[in-house]
Amino acid sequence: MTGSTVPQELPSNLRRKFLIAGVGYLLLYASWLVWGRQEPFERLWVGNLALIFTSLVAGTAAFRAQSKLEPGRLRAAWRWLTAGLGFWAAGDILNLIPLFANFGKVFRFSFADFVILGGYLSFWVGLTVYPRRPRPHFGRLPILFDTTIVTASVLTLVWIAAFQPLVPLLPSLPNGELIPLVYPVVDLVSLLLLTALFLLSDSTRLPIPLGWAGLGLAAFAFSDLALVSQLLNGSYTAGSPIDLGWACGDLLLVFASISQLVAQNSTRPGRASLLLSFRSMQRLLPLLTVLALGGYTLFLWQFYGQFNQPGLWVTLVLALGLVARQGMLAGESELQKYASLVNSIAEPAFVCDAHGRLRLVNPALLAAAGYSNAQDLLGQPVQQILHPAAGVAQILAEALLQGWSGEIHLRRRGGSLIPISLALRPLQSERDSRLTLAGTAHDLSKQKRQQASLQAAYEQIALDRAELETLNTRLEHRVAEKTADLVLALQQLEEQNLALQQLDRLKSDFVSLVSHELRAPLTNISGGIELLLSASQSVGDRPRHNLELVQAEIQRLSHFVESILDLSALDAGHLPLYPAPVSLQGVVQNLKKGGGADSQRFRWEIPEDLPPIMADEQALSSILFHLLDNACKYAPEGEILISARPASGRLQIDVADCGPGIPEEALPLIFERFYRQDSADARAVYGHGLGLYIVSRLLSAMQGEIQAANRAVGGACFSFWLPCADNKGREDEPQSASD
Repeated sequence: MTGSTVPQELPSNLRRKFLIAGVGYLLLYASWLVWGRQEPFERLWVGNLALIFTSLVAGTAAFRAQSKLEPGRLRAAWRWLTAGLGFWAAGDILNLIPLFANFGKVFRFSFADFVILGGYLSFWVGLTVYPRRPRPHFGRLPILFDTTIVTASVLTLVWIAAFQPLVPLLPSLPNGELIPLVYPVVDLVSLLLLTALFLLSDSTRLPIPLGWAGLGLAAFAFSDLALVSQLLNGSYTAGSPIDLGWACGDLLLVFASISQLVAQNSTRPGRASLLLSFRSMQRLLPLLTVLALGGYTLFLWQFYGQFNQPGLWVTLVLALGLVARQGMLAGESELQKYASLVNSIAEPAFVCDAHGRLRLVNPALLAAAGYSNAQDLLGQPVQQILHPAAGVAQILAEALLQGWSGEIHLRRRGGSLIPISLALRPLQSERDSRLTLAGTAHDLSKQKRQQASLQAAYEQIALDRAELETLNTRLEHRVAEKTADLVLALQQLEEQNLALQQLDRLKSDFVSLVSHELRAPLTNISGGIELLLSASQSVGDRPRHNLELVQAEIQRLSHFVESILDLSALDAGHLPLYPAPVSLQGVVQNLKKGGGADSQRFRWEIPEDLPPIMADEQALSSILFHLLDNACKYAPEGEILISARPASGRLQIDVADCGPGIPEEALPLIFERFYRQDSADARAVYGHGLGLYIVSRLLSAMQGEIQAANRAVGGACFSFWLPCADNKGREDEPQSASD
């Protein structure tokens, strides 16, 4: 089907209005036909004008329907149908003109009759080219049998029932005109054409507009037969009730156009029950028409004593045709089993005869080859779907002998090729010796694509491997060069490191020597000043104050020298430590006795029942001294809290102040050697950045640890831990601070 409709779904209320208007018009027209005035002039004009109106409405509706369709076969069919309706409307108009009513008499035919008959020809063309889906079948012969039987039965029945009784009355026709007999004949041809289309079409996709058109033609046939009957009886008058059939037929054709506008496609499936009845009617229609012909013939014989010999002979011949048809249907039913098996296969499959003509194809093959209808392939040579076509004949010959399998290409409808794996096997019927071939195919497109991808990947890998080998060779040369450079640089670094280590030792030795040499003079000077301050009472207040300042600076310098000496000993690993069970309370008492200017700020929270710890007493005193000194320098106001408590086999000592705290960025660096929080604090706070470093080294030597943090209430807190003596035996050997 090359054309399709543009969806023009009419509102349900508008369709209801069309139906009400049509029925209302028919009721009004029927009322006038029955109870209207009987003047011949009025009957002639009103009756004909009413028919012209319905003809024009039918033609207009058909023209609108075809104008809404896309270009294609469906639109072409509706153009022919529209032209036929237009001819009929023109013929009805010409019948009103007396000039044309008697113009150009040829065989008693008027010009208007020729126009109307031309409309029938155009209408037949439209019905023939109307797109439809063919009826599924395994051969054309059964369908041709059905069509022939139905046509012969209907023609014979119509001849016996309608035309044969009129033959004796033909001489009584007015003026000997034959035209009244022509219209029932063309109506019968139209109905037979629709019946043949019904038998040849798929019942699941029957065109709805053709159904309405068939009803309209049936209404025309009824009125035309009634017209002939009244003419033969001499009782026909213009504007009689038989005109109602023509008006009703026009309105039914209007509904055919409306159904085309409503339809989503030119054909559409109906409900399951309706489709089942259509399918049953297709199968039973030949039998029903033959039974109707035979029954009518017997009816005339039994009740009227009229023995109709043609009807009897036609009935007998058609009955024999039905017997032959049943044999075909039995064979078709047997083939249907194989067809169901083939159709259910997911892979493309087909059956062809010994000459290579396709007899059966499954939906998978249709989809793979790009066809939508099996009728496009059935009866065609298998070369139409296999490539190369030149070698297919040899393949078929070999397959008929022993079967054949191999790779070949499937030709799609557009000309494109699909690689397939084809297997052909010979089949032989039990009833005859004719051979057929069953073929199954497997699409190799995916495998071929994967194979091509793998081949491309292999080639790319080979190229990458060659390039990698080249790069590897270059890299080896570069690595060798860089290794040589690194070896040379390493040698230079080792030499420089040795030189730096030697310089560092010289520096340490020099600092240690200088500090050691400064210790004795500073001690002597400090002792001399103490003698002066204690022995001489005649020293004035001002000289005494100056001597005290000098003594304080000498003590600070001495403390710095001691720190330098301790640091040198730590770096050299010459500071021996003797960890032993030590009571923290004893070390605290010694610190309290030493006093100091800020000792009144200290708040000691040291419980009496604390366990002894493993530590060097002098080192522990130095640790506490440096932490307290650091707290006093950086927290000049507020109390300094010293507390202790056991914690998981260790003793935790905290030194907390109320100062400004430690910046977060300084916490990781605060235990580094010579580190000061801010270079500006060197002017406000005396120190050299060695106290906390010494504390960290001493605790590390005694298997302890320390950390600094800021308190939530403000100030800094230094916490350190030392192992309890209960969890560790006493060590006799001294430990070096460098351990």
